[in-house]
Amino acid sequence: MESLNELNRMVEELVVFDMNSGITPIELASNIYEEGYTEVRMLKRFGLVECSVFFYDTEYFSDKKLKYEYRYKYDVDNVLQEIVQIQSKQLTPLWSRKEERSKLITNILEFAKDANVNLENLLSLDNIQRLQSQTGS
Repeated sequence: MESLNELNRMVEELVVFDMNSGITPIELASNIYEEGYTEVRMLKRFGLVECSVFFYDTEYFSDKKLKYEYRYKYDVDNVLQEIVQIQSKQLTPLWSRKEERSKLITNILEFAKDANVNLENLLSLDNIQRLQSQTGS
């Protein structure tokens, strides 16, 4: 019974994740009023929206200011898909909806397998197959 409760909690976490669209481009644009933010750019590329927020940060023990860009990428439904940090022309992925969702699904499938919980009792077979195809299993 405890395994079933934990599995339900994990599935609920996935549902909440899917329902959360993340910070919107309009909310990002309002950052221009925050101290340190110097520029906000939005552009549409191949039907998707990219929003970039720029700010400067002073290095420790130095007066040198470093320019940072955080690039937020949205799908056609205005749902945040990815966040990338750009500093000194170096791109660092910070967050990816696809990767986070895949981790949640993998955790659910592995937990169910380890706990010998039959997912068919909780989900329809179609949903299980859809979950597995999204993780590449």
